[in-house]
Amino acid sequence: MLDHLASTINVDLVKDCLRRYHGIDVFSYKDDFLRRRVRARMIATKCRDFMEYLRLLRTDPNEVKRFLDDMSINVSQFFRDPHIWEKVKTLVFEELIEEKRRTGRRTIKIWSAGCCRGEEPYTISIILHEMLGAEINNFFITIIATDIDEGALESAKEGIYPRSSLTSVPLPLLGKYFIPVGNGLYAVKDHVKSLVKFKVHNLLKDPYPLFLDVIVCRNVFIYFSHEAQQRVLERFHRSLNNNGYLILGASESLHSAMSSFFSPVDLRARIYRKVSMY
Repeated sequence: MLDHLASTINVDLVKDCLRRYHGIDVFSYKDDFLRRRVRARMIATKCRDFMEYLRLLRTDPNEVKRFLDDMSINVSQFFRDPHIWEKVKTLVFEELIEEKRRTGRRTIKIWSAGCCRGEEPYTISIILHEMLGAEINNFFITIIATDIDEGALESAKEGIYPRSSLTSVPLPLLGKYFIPVGNGLYAVKDHVKSLVKFKVHNLLKDPYPLFLDVIVCRNVFIYFSHEAQQRVLERFHRSLNNNGYLILGASESLHSAMSSFFSPVDLRARIYRKVSMY
């Protein structure tokens, strides 16, 4: 049944439908990714064939919203890939904080692009609190956290998570930065949340924040076409301060065409640094 559904899906018709009837451009997403999302929605809506679902997508704004929500894959954890975060701490944040101290510039601006339900930006906030301690009050820190999924962002703002999202959090940090609220749920403490600003954002069309020290964009590029990845990377380059850092997901890497834009800091951890163009 699933194979049959997949074989009937014409991704080009889906792209054209969303653009023509709803003004939504999904041409930069990989065809296989869109096909899987259409198949999932066909099953959820009990459509008998692809053309029936296409008619639904054309006429029902609520289905368009559900389809777009499904395009955001909200699978994450606090301190996901702990060895990567250790590298980020030593190779990125320690260097960045030392540079800020040395130059007297105490503003730190970080962008978590594709933040899902908030685990990643809150992880960054916890790391910075651990590194700076009381000195954190001497810095002006903003962690911009964006995603296309409004529902995920509303959940992120609440900052309440099941124990399964916290399995990689070291026990001392669990008691220090989270509050048990019953039913196996934990709430992020307010001083962790205070550094994070959530916002709906589409990487493929919305304006980018500027003057950033670090961009963390993990496990997002795997859904974009090669051309879309390159456009996003070029815009990341413009958004970063000179020598700013870019962190990608473990299964993602820069294309050779971007070697003049970013230099590797740690290839295994997918950490790169902006190369100034002037």
